[in-house]
Amino acid sequence: MRVKEHILAIAVFVLGFAACTNENPPEGGAPVDPRDAFVGVYDYTSNGNIEFTSTGVKPMSIPLNKEGSFSIAKEAEDNKVAIVGAILGEKDSIHAIVTGNQLMLEQGSTNYTEGDLSIQMMLSYDKATLTDNQLVWDADILGVASYSGISVNCTGHLSVIAIKQGTN
Repeated sequence: MRVKEHILAIAVFVLGFAACTNENPPEGGAPVDPRDAFVGVYDYTSNGNIEFTSTGVKPMSIPLNKEGSFSIAKEAEDNKVAIVGAILGEKDSIHAIVTGNQLMLEQGSTNYTEGDLSIQMMLSYDKATLTDNQLVWDADILGVASYSGISVNCTGHLSVIAIKQGTN
């Protein structure tokens, strides 16, 4: 009988210890998903410009200032989100990985069309930082612009400031 009592005591101790590990959700229910802080609808303002350069052609600059809204939604993979809604050009979404209060935005390309002007752009994003209800990031742009059969190289910079709706 003593052996059974010891085995029972050890089993109760092990189960009690297992119940106290960090795998339990925090008080109030479900585990905290770091993406939750980012998920929602944002109003944004983007400011920047793109400059065109070509041998024998006077340099020209076009502003890329825009206002609008986008949403951030969780993706199937852990720590991944999608910024949904065109911010610049025709690309509909930007995928990102959540690390603390920052998003590491996926580098990518997009097309921008304004009348007869067409620009194919490669975007290199800095990390997007969320402070309170404000998400801020910058992007560098390299591209090729075409207008009436003439192609020129272009470079630019874009800054985005977005305010999360419903957080006041």
